[in-house]
Amino acid sequence: MKEFFSQKGTGIMGTADRKGRVNLAIYSPPIVLDNQIVVFGATKRKTYENLKENPHAMFMYILDKPGWEGVRLELKLVKVEDEGEMLERIKENFTKIGYNSLAKEIAFALYFEVVNRFPLKGR
Repeated sequence: MKEFFSQKGTGIMGTADRKGRVNLAIYSPPIVLDNQIVVFGATKRKTYENLKENPHAMFMYILDKPGWEGVRLELKLVKVEDEGEMLERIKENFTKIGYNSLAKEIAFALYFEVVNRFPLKGR
């Protein structure tokens, strides 16, 4: 997965609150720890609020190349950090690509278990 997410693309994170109201947000690709755990940075916005109520999420990553290549990950939140090395690494990654103001807003490192992995199209 590390090689896949190193490719340029567009990420979309889908979450829902406890009543099932859905939110979609543009998200950078995760830091891949292994085939079962991925880590995303998050701000104090709707995605994080939903995850506090419902730990399940979907992440879709569409590669920036012809042919609609990509992946969908079914995720379950297993850990949240509001300080530490991982959070600092995420902020540094955003700063390196020029998202300085967003880097300052990143408040959490969200660790997810990869429950299922699906192709972009079909199932």
